[in-house]
Amino acid sequence: MKNILKHKKIILLILAMLILLSSIGGSVQAITDALIDTSKKVSLTITKYEHANGNEENKELAGAEFTVYEIPNTIATVEEAESYIKNNEVVSYTKTTPSNGTVTFSKLNQGRYLVAETNAPKNVLKKVESFLIDLPRMTDDGTSWNYDVTVYPKNITIYGSVTLNEISNYGGRMQGTEWILQKQDGKGEWQNYDNNVYVTDELGQFTINNLEVGKYRLIEESTTEGYIINQSEPLEFTIDTDNINQEITTESEMLNIRQYVSFSDGTYGVDIGKFTTDVVSWMTEVDVSKNISKMSEYSVTETIDDGLIVDSKSIHIYGMGESGEKIEISDENYLLDIRDNEININFETSKLKDYNIIFINYDTTFDNSVKRGEFKINAKLTYTDFIDLDGNSTSTYTTDNSYAEVHTGSILILKTDSQNNPLEGAKFKISTSKENAENGIFIKDANSNDVIATSDENGYVIFNGLKYGNNGEQVKYAKTSYWIVEVQAPSYEENGETKYYNLLEKPVEVQVNSTSGVFSEDDTTTIVNKKAFTLPLTGGTFPFISMFLGITIISISIFILKRKSNKSEVLEVEKNN
Repeated sequence: MKNILKHKKIILLILAMLILLSSIGGSVQAITDALIDTSKKVSLTITKYEHANGNEENKELAGAEFTVYEIPNTIATVEEAESYIKNNEVVSYTKTTPSNGTVTFSKLNQGRYLVAETNAPKNVLKKVESFLIDLPRMTDDGTSWNYDVTVYPKNITIYGSVTLNEISNYGGRMQGTEWILQKQDGKGEWQNYDNNVYVTDELGQFTINNLEVGKYRLIEESTTEGYIINQSEPLEFTIDTDNINQEITTESEMLNIRQYVSFSDGTYGVDIGKFTTDVVSWMTEVDVSKNISKMSEYSVTETIDDGLIVDSKSIHIYGMGESGEKIEISDENYLLDIRDNEININFETSKLKDYNIIFINYDTTFDNSVKRGEFKINAKLTYTDFIDLDGNSTSTYTTDNSYAEVHTGSILILKTDSQNNPLEGAKFKISTSKENAENGIFIKDANSNDVIATSDENGYVIFNGLKYGNNGEQVKYAKTSYWIVEVQAPSYEENGETKYYNLLEKPVEVQVNSTSGVFSEDDTTTIVNKKAFTLPLTGGTFPFISMFLGITIISISIFILKRKSNKSEVLEVEKNN
């Protein structure tokens, strides 16, 4: 029993000693952790975040360069550290954050360091201020030392945007054009920013967001047919702190050619009636590109309808610039070729840079064979529509215009008797007004003689080459009035004698349009001649007998009067005697 009690005392003593030793060990470990282990190397990990455009959400930032400088522990401020580094050789380490924004400086000596952000991405508004750090660093609970320290500096960054607005030089929005974006690298070389193709919407625009700070350019690759692409002048812009959201408006150019015909007052329109004896003046108006000096092709071809003859000596070419003054262009600046009723003008583009419009003027006359019809000149413009990055012309586009028209008409008249039988040989003259017709003023031919038309064996009379319609309006079916005067009545035979129908008593109004010379009832004017009334004894011997009796009576009367006169004179003489 005593032995058992003795063993219990020993066991209790051992337990007490173990508890005491444990307590002493914990105190030793605590003391050990509170002291710096000078044999250890330290590390500094920097995880870089950004706040993009004021957004507080953290995002890892690549491209931030950090340098840590080993400095004496006696330095207490950043300013002192920067001065010391400037005037002394110090150990330093530099690293740049990768895509995860984290860099680690490992196996550093224990001591004091200056941490500086020595370079930052261009989209960083302001670099992180330099700071001092001691390695190792006491833990947050103040009980031990951390030999692997991590810090989380943050930058305020900006990302910009660009909005492109593309309009046409004729108004409206350019939809469906395609563009690429390039960014200038550190060597000044242009590189594709991404693999995207940006396409303008129905408003003629698109927007590109989240652009880093830097210099960019937009290059057009595809556009609507006929519009000019000039890649040699891309749209450049910069994203920086002063230009975060950029907006660019560009005008896309299409060239046009327009043709006009001259009215009698010298103004121009697109539809006019002319006599075939008239000289017709034409004007072609051609747009000149702002890129004309870079274009290898700029030429005009005018194809004249059969029936019109070009007066080559009448061709004059003018240019008009911003001043609005027309200046005749020297023939040294273009090559003119006229053949087969076609005018070809090939311009030297470098000579046209001072103009925005070209005017081509010339005259035509009607061929002698022209009776009536509508005549046009098809004007075509061929020009460079693609200039590449190197300034080379690579393709052309052709546009045409054939809206201007000169027309001349005919009037068809049917000459009949009262039984609708056609009358041949009636002759007519024609006037432009009733007053002229009444005063004998008629339309002249090319030789300044009155125009005369004679009815044929079928009774038809045709006046050709008459102008119709009102200047400046679409006059396809507009009618113009003329007045005809019959100057020779048709004849007929009766009882072996030639007799004549009665002439028309007054001018007759007729109307000319595009179809009035066609043989149809609707557009044919019918004029009826009537025979003169037969007077009594017309053609017998009675007129001659009457004339003979009349002469005899007159002669006897004169004889009697003369005898009376002589007798009176004799009596007067005798009386006086």
